[in-house]
Amino acid sequence: MPRQIGVLSKNKDYWPTMQLLKEINKRDKVAGVHLSTAYIFSLIDSPKNDALFANQSLKPLLGAIPRIGRTQTEIGLLCIKQLELMKIPTTLSAEALFLSRDKFRCYQTISNIPGINLPKTLLINNSYQADELLELFKFPIVIKIRDSTKGSGTILCPSKQVAKEVIESLFLRASTPIMIQEYLKNTTSHKMTRSEDIRVFCVGEEIIGGMKRVASEREWRTNFAQGAVCESFELEHEEEELIHKIVKRIGIEVAGIDLYPTPQGMYVLEVNACPGWKAFQEVHPKINVAKKIIDYLITKIRV
Repeated sequence: MPRQIGVLSKNKDYWPTMQLLKEINKRDKVAGVHLSTAYIFSLIDSPKNDALFANQSLKPLLGAIPRIGRTQTEIGLLCIKQLELMKIPTTLSAEALFLSRDKFRCYQTISNIPGINLPKTLLINNSYQADELLELFKFPIVIKIRDSTKGSGTILCPSKQVAKEVIESLFLRASTPIMIQEYLKNTTSHKMTRSEDIRVFCVGEEIIGGMKRVASEREWRTNFAQGAVCESFELEHEEEELIHKIVKRIGIEVAGIDLYPTPQGMYVLEVNACPGWKAFQEVHPKINVAKKIIDYLITKIRV
């Protein structure tokens, strides 16, 4: 009977999950199994710690590839930590997910890396001082939910009045802190231009490639999920060095890092611990991302 590699994911039909399972099943004597994150039950019974799925122990797993969605961050952290206690190799540590999933925490972690540029960002804990705190910024500004993804939970505010209304609305719904961020521009031109950013993919210590994402018309967000057009992008040596420093600082093993080119230099926007790569695969058809992730996990299994 083949040994199994698990893919932790909420949805078996999610495109990256399907690609990973398909690629695992091409290997000899190895089978891929989908592990729905919500149905993994962790058991502390030291020193016999275990995790159960479908009433079966996960101890026989060769390794696991976590694909933790935004809505399952908390349970995902606990599941990954349990696998770590069981000494099952994974492609994402609980610590790296914890540091990267909260955008402000991620900024705190990488902010003192030499040479890094981060957008001016304020963490606001309530709406009562919004009026004076907004004076720290020039408009337009961006307001973000700290675990926003695929462009959702990110709001462009053209004026102070709009920003105050957004902040008040967000704190009516929840009491969690939110981010106020300067709006970076790709160009110094006063004409309206389509914004663009760079998504860089890393597996282990390898930068496997980059792509430029150009926002669709009448859209300022550059996410593929928001209709952005993608094309290949070649990184400069200095940018590669910066990416390596970020990956090392967070301890992240499979990452999608978003860079934003401005006349003042390249800024780091986000570090994504569970990036999708459908658009990247279309731009770089010769790079098999799923294979690279599995090859990397197998090197950890063999150590």
